[in-house]
Amino acid sequence: MKRLLRLPGSLILLVLALPGCAIQTPYLKISEWPVTKRAMYYPAPLPYRIAVLPFIDERPRQEREGQKPSGMFLLVWNRRVGDYYTGDQVFGGEVASQLTGQLVEYLRAANVFPHVERVVPQHRADSLTPERVQDVAQASVADYVLTGDVEHFFGSQHQHLSVFVLPLYFINTWGWQDSKTLPWGQTTIRFTLYHGGHGDIVWRQRFEAQQTLPRQDDPMSLAALETFATVAGQLATELRQLPYDSLTAPNTQ
Repeated sequence: MKRLLRLPGSLILLVLALPGCAIQTPYLKISEWPVTKRAMYYPAPLPYRIAVLPFIDERPRQEREGQKPSGMFLLVWNRRVGDYYTGDQVFGGEVASQLTGQLVEYLRAANVFPHVERVVPQHRADSLTPERVQDVAQASVADYVLTGDVEHFFGSQHQHLSVFVLPLYFINTWGWQDSKTLPWGQTTIRFTLYHGGHGDIVWRQRFEAQQTLPRQDDPMSLAALETFATVAGQLATELRQLPYDSLTAPNTQ
């Protein structure tokens, strides 16, 4: 212990502070992120009115609550190793609701349809019946009703941080290692389109995007939002290509 006390004060502070040296990501509210700037504009919208229901959040607990690997503090070896995950608090809470609003804004900015309206029904989107879909379509004067199940939405990064000190009788040395992977994000949403007239499912598809940001110091939250913009673009492209004149029978792809 006497040897440890003779070590430079800055080194001792470094050893003691290591468990708190976690990766930090800035709070980035989803609704304030300019997703519309990522939209590809279509000169002529399709002649349909779309009602968008609130997304259902089906993400695992890890993505909702976030994750930070715990720091291990010992006398001569301290380390923090593992994967970080963003949590809802990073995005301002109510992730599914904010993503719904952002998708509506994206479809409007892309000019996919002349009218895209966000509606809040009395029932959850996962408990819709043909009759309830018809009610929603009638109330919002919509030709189709769109829902989404958010299966994944998060940013992540891996860190390996360690420091060791050996204040022994025959050896007195220390070492430091701090390595981080590039931050990356993922968004996976399963979209379902209902016919406003008969209320049945006419189209369903899952879209997924992953993206790695170029710098270690880029925020994980940004990585997640970039992948959402990609998914929104994939959806817009697919909606533009659907054979609406023949969408009369359920399709549970």
